[in-house]
Amino acid sequence: MKYRDAVLRQHRETSSRSSTGGTEAAAWASENPRSEALNVRARRLLPGGVAHDVRLAEPFPLAVARAAGSRKWDVDGHELVCYVMGHGSLLAGHGHPDVVAAVRDQAARSFHPGACHELESDWAEAVIRLVPSAERVRFTSSGTEASLLALRLARAVTGRSKIVKLAGHFHGWHDQAALGADPPFDAPDTAGLPEQISGSVAVIPADAGVLADVLRAGDVAAFILEPSGAAWGTVPLPGGFLAQARRLADETGTLLVFDEVVTGFRWAPGGVQEAAGVVPDLTVLGKILAGGMPGGAACGRASIIDHLGALRDDPRRVTHPGTHNAHPLSAAAGVTTLRLVSSGEAQRRASTLAATLRAELSSVFERCGVAGRAYGESSVFHLLFGPEPPDQRDPATLKAGLARPLSTALHCSMLREGVHLFHGSGFLSIAHTQADLERTAGALAATLPRLAAEGLI
Repeated sequence: MKYRDAVLRQHRETSSRSSTGGTEAAAWASENPRSEALNVRARRLLPGGVAHDVRLAEPFPLAVARAAGSRKWDVDGHELVCYVMGHGSLLAGHGHPDVVAAVRDQAARSFHPGACHELESDWAEAVIRLVPSAERVRFTSSGTEASLLALRLARAVTGRSKIVKLAGHFHGWHDQAALGADPPFDAPDTAGLPEQISGSVAVIPADAGVLADVLRAGDVAAFILEPSGAAWGTVPLPGGFLAQARRLADETGTLLVFDEVVTGFRWAPGGVQEAAGVVPDLTVLGKILAGGMPGGAACGRASIIDHLGALRDDPRRVTHPGTHNAHPLSAAAGVTTLRLVSSGEAQRRASTLAATLRAELSSVFERCGVAGRAYGESSVFHLLFGPEPPDQRDPATLKAGLARPLSTALHCSMLREGVHLFHGSGFLSIAHTQADLERTAGALAATLPRLAAEGLI
């Protein structure tokens, strides 16, 4: 105990010097000693004390003990309305009883048979039934793996090597995706990328004229984008852009790839492509696909995906191993979740709740006399502080997010009021209720004056 107390004391001294969250961060920290203690332990074991960059937070990350429906409980016993929802994976909410039962049943049968199994075909049939572009499906363990595989397929099929992506759009952490996702969009997003990668990936603005010029060079294998706009609609696309991209891809022999890891099964049962009526050549899936379990998929035209099934001596063959591809437990959760959301009713309910919440949060900004609003599409929301940017689709402004002191204080203050945001944004599920929305609006109403008192807004 003495050793732990000494380590905690040292950690608090370090945190007080480095944290930028001011009074709200300090108050939240004092109310969450167990999250702090776990972070002290984790920092000795995990780089940065986390397993995902997005969970890095000041003064330290929240630690959760359990979750159910729209709520979760942190290790210090606080009940929170959750808008992280498994990073967007849980349209059915935390611990939906049908999903839990399916995973338990499969776990009793086999964790990993090291062989083909019925659920992988059941899962693929569900994807093909719902996603307009899907004629064949290849499962992976994550959305990152799925986008990597889709781009490899595109290069193999077209015989071209260049990839085009949009500034601010995120497609996972593999080498050919780790460029231009964050401002200023003209540099790698990470250290450790080979120099030659930059020459094979072009990062362009969401401008149909620029896209036309790049694709008409005739050396582009694939154009990949989030069809919602960058970061699940944080930076909306110009009207008609998807249809223009489809036309230009057809004209130039380029494969059009939709990254629907976040939007798949959320914007509609068939994703943005169903809602927009624009069908890509390949689709990248994850998150809701596996119902909260690890899983991803690349799907699309059979003539493309079938390169994965070519004979071993076929030079067109694309290889793709993966110990946990179509893992039975993920398949069990995925099959059950896709059944729950297949009618479209889940999407309609969650989207209606989100629209109500966006309106209520925007009203809170107005009542508090603070410039800002909530915006978004489908069942998501984003908070925008300050006046409207001159260009409402400017990725440099919208994707940059909140300034660090404001972001930290907002996060901590909302947690103190019982609401867990996802970096100023959030996902809704069918488990959320009107009571959750009222609590969230009340939390923002309590938070904005505090942020103003600290001079952050």
